[in-house]
Amino acid sequence: MKHQVPTILALVGVALIVAFLSWAFAQHGTAGLLKVNAQFRWVFLALGIIGIILLAFAVLFQWTAAGDWQWLKITAVIISLPAIIIPPAAFVVTSGIFSPGIGDTPPQVLMADGTGMFGVPDMAVVFNTKAANKNTLKWWQGSVMVKIEEDKPSQTHVFMLRNLKADAAYWYQINEGEPVSFTTPPVSGTLHFAVASDTHYGAGTALNDYTASMLGEIASPANDYNMLFIIGDFVEYGFQRNQWRQAFEAFSKTTSIIPTRFAIGNHDTLFSGYGNSLNYCYPEGMDVQTGSRLWYRLDVGKVHFLVVDVEWSAESFTDTQAAWLEEQLKNIPADDWKIVMSHGFYYASGLRMDGWNWYDNPETIEKLIPIFNKYGVDIVFSGHIHRMELLQNSGVVYAVCAPSGGLPDPPATYISPSSIWDGTGERGFIDVSLEGEQCTLVFRDQEYKALKTHVFNRK
Repeated sequence: MKHQVPTILALVGVALIVAFLSWAFAQHGTAGLLKVNAQFRWVFLALGIIGIILLAFAVLFQWTAAGDWQWLKITAVIISLPAIIIPPAAFVVTSGIFSPGIGDTPPQVLMADGTGMFGVPDMAVVFNTKAANKNTLKWWQGSVMVKIEEDKPSQTHVFMLRNLKADAAYWYQINEGEPVSFTTPPVSGTLHFAVASDTHYGAGTALNDYTASMLGEIASPANDYNMLFIIGDFVEYGFQRNQWRQAFEAFSKTTSIIPTRFAIGNHDTLFSGYGNSLNYCYPEGMDVQTGSRLWYRLDVGKVHFLVVDVEWSAESFTDTQAAWLEEQLKNIPADDWKIVMSHGFYYASGLRMDGWNWYDNPETIEKLIPIFNKYGVDIVFSGHIHRMELLQNSGVVYAVCAPSGGLPDPPATYISPSSIWDGTGERGFIDVSLEGEQCTLVFRDQEYKALKTHVFNRK
């Protein structure tokens, strides 16, 4: 039996490698990860090569006498041990099996896909609890109060607030907690919102105090923001639920009083992070009127936001999503604002890193830009690349708004022909005001200083 040990160990190693790679490639964002990140590509390739070598050893040992090839059998045992240890360890980490649960998180006021009868999105008050329980939410405007009671225990709590009036103050109260107020966006006059990306909570290089400073300005009544959009890479590793808790706790002072929408980024959906992203950013129980929990439309009067799922590059932009986007844009009146938001970028300056060109992305440009141009999109907001930049191409304004907390990219070695202004080295967010046919974009840093102001009229 001892003569079979090298063969058995080699086959076990092969089986574990195959199992891990099969699981990893079945995950939502792995294809994009391998396309963009050469380091991970080499890791996966090395695992595959080790598996092939071990399989060859096992076959060879079955064809040879027990005493032959002793040095190869010793080599096989040595290689088998890490092959047996590493794949299960990698699975345990990236699947989040032993990651602490998200626990108790403060309430967020999240905007839902579509619009209510008064021209603004329906809202949901969302929070999580460590233990499954039932909660009650009361919400009111003026003297009219609505009480919602959950009918079964859960760890994820979603209370839909539908058909809200525009530019109106509403209050909500969870159980016997303190009442909290938020104001719905207006459908006339000035619409004022903030767009940020790539906070990367959980990363050692993220400056959370910078993010906190920006959030404080957005929450300040003096600055009068109506909405907040966070367009991806909210956390560093989406499979680590404790990072989501950290992020929501940091954001709660703002997102509990400012209607918010979290779009999905590539770090958010890493491996098992895909499920966490959906559960925490667009949980089941929130209404979906036009699209899905990954891509959707928000309407505020004559301003229409199309949030699309573009993560690493264009691999997550499916034919189904493309058909949905075209259908939505086609049905928006020509004189309304059409705004697209995604994590992944289109036009940008940058440099080559990790084996990929982090600048003008030919894949997203080829798949999405023709749609933008055909249907008269006005503004496209994106993140992913860690720079703040203003660009314009074929009359469409492209605003890159990252990072808000993550590490900025090094200076660009390639300048996009579409670039108008480049804020390399800065952390910040974009302050957006829409009034009539005019838009004012203000790129702000963590101290609320205006780095660049761009005013233009809808084309």
